[in-house]
Amino acid sequence: MRLPFCLLAASALLLSACGALPARTTSESTVAVPQELAGEYDNHAERWNASAGGKQAPSTNAAPAIHHWLTHPGGDRKQLLWRVVLPDTTPVQEARWLLVSEGNGFLPYRPLTAEAEAVFLNPAKNVRIDDKSWAPLNACMLKAAATRNGLAFAADPAACSALLPGIGATAALLPLRFELVNDRLRVVMVADQARGVDAATLSQRVRWFTGWDALNGGGVKASPDNNDWHLRRDLRLHSEGGRVPLKYRDGAASGYSLELARLTYRESNTEVLRLAVIEDASGRMLSYVWADPDARRIGLSLGWLQVGLEVESSARDTRAQ
Repeated sequence: MRLPFCLLAASALLLSACGALPARTTSESTVAVPQELAGEYDNHAERWNASAGGKQAPSTNAAPAIHHWLTHPGGDRKQLLWRVVLPDTTPVQEARWLLVSEGNGFLPYRPLTAEAEAVFLNPAKNVRIDDKSWAPLNACMLKAAATRNGLAFAADPAACSALLPGIGATAALLPLRFELVNDRLRVVMVADQARGVDAATLSQRVRWFTGWDALNGGGVKASPDNNDWHLRRDLRLHSEGGRVPLKYRDGAASGYSLELARLTYRESNTEVLRLAVIEDASGRMLSYVWADPDARRIGLSLGWLQVGLEVESSARDTRAQ
């Protein structure tokens, strides 16, 4: 999929969308980024709902596939590295921003040098801001804003729109408003405004799972007495539509993949963690199992295939994945 981003059109829409993004502030004291905000987020579930449960392609007005990495560099809660990727675009579109706590909100900076870009993939230390490496976007200041869910941060779209032509294509992925509700990150970006004044992307926090699979050499039609098992112990996929191909011991493709996804079935309003086996050639789901969405373990046994997955230790760094 290729998602067109027209910054001029988005700018015009922003001018009329000011009322949709209130920026009512709280106190004038310095606001620290909530600690729980750091993490990975993906909107696979939102896309799945927009496709009627995977039965059709999402509408042209649906949110694009999007993946966020939010990290406190060096553990500094007053700084937030904001990396966003649209994996289905051609070429893949990506943008990186640094949000710094100032007054009652956060001032976004855009990186100007390769050294500044590098901190998004290796954020071990606090970021030292200088005018050679970072450009402040003062007109796009994200101020604390009251919401029914507690607290959000929002920019004045009318003021921010004046900066967009000078930023380039990445301006389309600039956050204008965001809030975290439980493990769901709701973000309004510049590009979202082209879909309507209420448009936003809703992403869920990613959990990584690791584990093993045992694949019978006879494939899906393996006989019960076939003991040619191909064992692999390096499976790793995430909970928001993560997918890995199943392979034989020599590395040859089996023609099937595993997909792990946290989904909500509208008919019953039931949220589940689903582990599915996908036929690569057709995209058809061959079989699946469900578990509680907060489950730490999930597995399946189909006779010719066995899989066991467990939540990865939170100590592992996934920021550069």
